[in-house]
Amino acid sequence: MSTFFKELKERKVIKAIISYAVVTFVIMQLVEILFPIFELPTWTSKFVILLLLISFPIVLFISWTFDFSRDGIRKEKSNTSNMAVVVIIGLVVSFIIYRIVFNNNNAHIQLDNKYLAILPFNNFSKNPGDEYLSDGMTEDITMQLAKIKDLNVISRTSVMQYKEEKKNIKKIANELGVNFILEGSVRRVNENIRVVTQLIDASLDKHIWSESYDTDINGLLNVHKTISEVIAEKLLGNLTKEEKQSLQSFSTKSHNAHNHYIIAKNLVDRGLSADKYDFLEQAISELINAIKLDDNFVEAYSLLVEAHLLSYWISYDRTPQRLEKAKEILDKVRNKGQGNPFYHRSQGLYHYWGFRNYALALQEFDKALEINPNYADVLETKAYIFRRLGKYSEAIELFQRAKALNPNSYGIYNQIVYTQLRTGQHDGVKEEIENGITKSVDNVSLRLAKIWVELEQSGNINVAINSINELYQITGSEIILPVMFDFYLTNGNMKLAEETAKKIPNAITLNRQYYMYKPITKNMALGIVFHKQSRYSERDSYLIPEIEIIKQKLLKNPGDHELHRRLGIAYAYIGKNTEAIFELRLAVSMLDIGVDALYGPFYLYSLAEVNNLIGNKAESKRIIDRLVQLEAGIFNYDYEKSWRWKS
Repeated sequence: MSTFFKELKERKVIKAIISYAVVTFVIMQLVEILFPIFELPTWTSKFVILLLLISFPIVLFISWTFDFSRDGIRKEKSNTSNMAVVVIIGLVVSFIIYRIVFNNNNAHIQLDNKYLAILPFNNFSKNPGDEYLSDGMTEDITMQLAKIKDLNVISRTSVMQYKEEKKNIKKIANELGVNFILEGSVRRVNENIRVVTQLIDASLDKHIWSESYDTDINGLLNVHKTISEVIAEKLLGNLTKEEKQSLQSFSTKSHNAHNHYIIAKNLVDRGLSADKYDFLEQAISELINAIKLDDNFVEAYSLLVEAHLLSYWISYDRTPQRLEKAKEILDKVRNKGQGNPFYHRSQGLYHYWGFRNYALALQEFDKALEINPNYADVLETKAYIFRRLGKYSEAIELFQRAKALNPNSYGIYNQIVYTQLRTGQHDGVKEEIENGITKSVDNVSLRLAKIWVELEQSGNINVAINSINELYQITGSEIILPVMFDFYLTNGNMKLAEETAKKIPNAITLNRQYYMYKPITKNMALGIVFHKQSRYSERDSYLIPEIEIIKQKLLKNPGDHELHRRLGIAYAYIGKNTEAIFELRLAVSMLDIGVDALYGPFYLYSLAEVNNLIGNKAESKRIIDRLVQLEAGIFNYDYEKSWRWKS
């Protein structure tokens, strides 16, 4: 054997192997860097690898047989048996490498927790109007892969924030908490579409797989399915028959219908973030168009139901007719929707937002999660229900799971912080606030939460006033004004309270106010501040019109508990005591703490405020004592220091 290795050295075979290995390494680095840039298909890189493998035994044969020197090429005397051994070794090595590279398609990366983010696909088409193609690619691959139980797929809401943003892959992966990232582009030229995509190991910033697909507009949806299946197999290995079927199932074959759906999806998201009701109406119009093109498009029906229910829930249109529209759609697609997570979510929202039937809602949400374990929106909505049922620790756990799948949603941070504040759990709250603020530097609600935490811990209203004034100067946000008004009244500064009241809008955003849930419009605020100063004629000039506005709204939205609460408070401040107590008791009965442990206490709080105002001090104290005993009443500061308890 030593003679054989001596002969290998003399014939410069070892030197040839080392040189060939170096050249191969350089070529492969160039392939990995340059081929994706030029959008070359995957088979081209495989072809180069094959060529290098085939060449290896040939190089061994040539280096054994010929001597390359300055004097030229000279054929060596050859030991046939040894030469055969060398060639066989070359073939075996090439075959082993071939098996590793080409026959390992089903091998998967060995990690216990695989978190994947599908970044927004770039639109490389000349027409900006083709943006829906790239948005649709992101939406659909995310939606498809989220069905796989062993794969944690980051929500579309979080990844869309990186659209048009140039960030290092490792930085994005760190912000999202993922191991892997899929990115790509869509380019349309007339009816021809090229999709280029690549899977990246984020920890190594290394390409695992890349491919390009050429299709036309009608074949684009099939590309979504193909990419989803390839990615799932790359990360998990062999898929079950059921998993493959779920990845291949898609509820529409109409590209145009799908286009309307993607536009509607964006409109619903924008409507929620910007509090724009007209966005919901536009979304409904887009979804109706989608359904006209494909009457079997379950996702479009489901989103249409959600848009109607959302209008009802946020009191944009809290009429029975709006609920009936949602029910008609759900009934129409009941058979088609079985087994579709979007349908089960919309059915759950119908029970929850329409009737507060938590049991039926949770049943539907669990069905959705069985099909799509990565459905962050459903996890978050389940958390809301658990919180309303008084299960706060379970709610926080669900919020944390949703946050892992939707890490850029500052709204989830809001909910975690708010839930902890309500239960008096201040440990870790400031860290949660700071982490949430990094996700949205403009976030007002988290910065308000920070002020409330400091106020509850210190009880120093002057420090809180300074902080909230600074926040208002920075943001100019109207949602801060009712809180400022509350602080000024508590501090007894009527002049600044009046100035602030005049800036408050008369339309309450989504019928809610951050960290207060105390219904204060401009009319209400001015009426209260004038009442506190015994300026009764000025008080009535604002509160009487406010009462008429609320009554008109109740005619359009009968059964709106929030409107009854506002009406009761307004009556109390103009001295209509009987009417005030009636309206407040009515509101409390509609949102009893047994029905809603989260917001029910605020209705009791308003009833206590009104009883205190009209002189029923004992009844007011009885209600406050009851609130104090609750696991999550309202902020402790309100019990002790609020202007509502000062005569």
